[in-house]
Amino acid sequence: MSQTRIARVARLLAPAALLAIACSDGPVDPPLDDVTVFVSAEVYQTEIASGTVEVSGPDVNGFRTFDVDVAGGFASARLLIPPGEDRTITVRAFDASQTLTHSDSVTLAVTGILDTAVTATISAAAAGAPLTVTLASWQLSVDAPLDTLAVGETALVSATVVDVTDDTLDVTVSWMSENPAVATVAGTGNRTGQVRGVSAGETLVRASYGGVTSGQIVVVEDAPATTLSLTLVAGGFSSPVFLTHAPDDNTRLFVVERGGVIKIIRNGTVLSSPFLDIRGSVQAGGEQGLLSVAFHRDYAQNGQFFVYYTNLNGDSHVSRFTVSANPDSAAPSSEQVLLVVGQPFGNHNGGQVTFGPDGMLYIGLGDGGSGGDPLGSGQDSTTLLGSILRIDVDAGSPYTIPTDNPFVNDAAARGEIWVYGLRNPWRYSFDRQSGDLYIGDVGQNAWEEVSVQLGSSGGGENFGWNVMEGAHCFNAASCTQTGLVLPVAEYPHAQGCSVTGGYVYRGSDLPELNGRYFYADYCSGWIRSFRFNGSTATDPVDHTSDLGTVSQLGSFGEDAAGELYVVSLGGSVYRLTR
Repeated sequence: MSQTRIARVARLLAPAALLAIACSDGPVDPPLDDVTVFVSAEVYQTEIASGTVEVSGPDVNGFRTFDVDVAGGFASARLLIPPGEDRTITVRAFDASQTLTHSDSVTLAVTGILDTAVTATISAAAAGAPLTVTLASWQLSVDAPLDTLAVGETALVSATVVDVTDDTLDVTVSWMSENPAVATVAGTGNRTGQVRGVSAGETLVRASYGGVTSGQIVVVEDAPATTLSLTLVAGGFSSPVFLTHAPDDNTRLFVVERGGVIKIIRNGTVLSSPFLDIRGSVQAGGEQGLLSVAFHRDYAQNGQFFVYYTNLNGDSHVSRFTVSANPDSAAPSSEQVLLVVGQPFGNHNGGQVTFGPDGMLYIGLGDGGSGGDPLGSGQDSTTLLGSILRIDVDAGSPYTIPTDNPFVNDAAARGEIWVYGLRNPWRYSFDRQSGDLYIGDVGQNAWEEVSVQLGSSGGGENFGWNVMEGAHCFNAASCTQTGLVLPVAEYPHAQGCSVTGGYVYRGSDLPELNGRYFYADYCSGWIRSFRFNGSTATDPVDHTSDLGTVSQLGSFGEDAAGELYVVSLGGSVYRLTR
């Protein structure tokens, strides 16, 4: 066996003198009583089943042998080492048949304090990769997630760091996955993380701190086959175009009718009196009408909600209303107009308002209509058309432009714009877990598309219309795509004619669907889904074999628990179930 002398002296962690490793001719601290050090080695994807560590020295009476625990892809032990100049630590590893797989030694001078992790390479006894062994005065352990994860499922993991006195250390660990194609892991706190199954297989998820690493093996299995259904919740609506909920309200759903009425479904029953009736102010028909509603995140306290509708002149209105003393009724007279946008044509109005995870109000506007964007609104940042806006409804009157909007200091652009280059973002949504923004942008004559803006974005993305339609040059053999953000999913008009954007499923009734984004086509009525891995759409599924098709599927909806609903313009609301 080769002899390796390691010299490391640093004070980083422990408040009391524990162990030091120094060159044999370096300064020597006074002898100490036996000192404690942790030894660990990653044994993931090896045949190692057990191990021993022996401590010896010329003035040590006999060997001190420590059995090594092997679990979760790591081998570990706690050593007591008598101080002295020549302490030999011998590591041996064995497979399940007790055949020696690795054996080597490290000679140390134990004279004081070990505050920095030291690594040593332990050679294979025969052909094979060596082991990397870590010595440190602290130990890191990782609690296992679920025994197995299904593709798309998530589980929490946590790490604990203790010193040789068994005191827990308040430190921050870093996380990584040996194979992110099988499972990813992201930190959620100082010593916690979330694992997500990506594809079937096995990987090691590990945490690291100060040179010490530990982890757990995660096995990911294919999600069980699920037969989905659409269960009728309520019918008899007049051209319903949107469904949503108020924050923390688990008993009511709010259904928007294009003609200018918002109705309530409470525990499966449609209330006879509308929540809001502004039919006298709304021009309805085609792509015009009362198109959406969004409830303030402090709705329980302030009673404020916001609607998007087309007024009698054909312009787009965004207004604030307030609920009355009756929680099932709002007063039309409470209207405060926030924004009026002129519409040059009767189509491509966009039509959605929603609150983002940042508490700002987002407003979707189409390019102004006709065909092919004749006014060039998609690429014109001086107009609000062809954009999703972001405004602060809690400051100023009637609103203020957030100081961190991408164009707030650009004299050649409207400060309200969050993203632009959109043709008609009829339905879009935020993933309530990641904050990613999914946009279903209705196409022209050839391609329908879904685009994603990452939750970490600072805004300003240009999604390409009318340079691009989907991922294709619009009415041109070639085009300059520099600076344009292309969709993550698209489909040709041979498969449909108008995309209906949906939601990422984050409910609890169908856990195997967790993380899947659902969308549909208004004309063909099919429903599809995919998973977004941060850059591309993966694992696409067409659910037609389970769900069939839905006539005039104009919108999806979410309840407070994250369960998904489907809205047919024909008058029915369905819930996604097994």
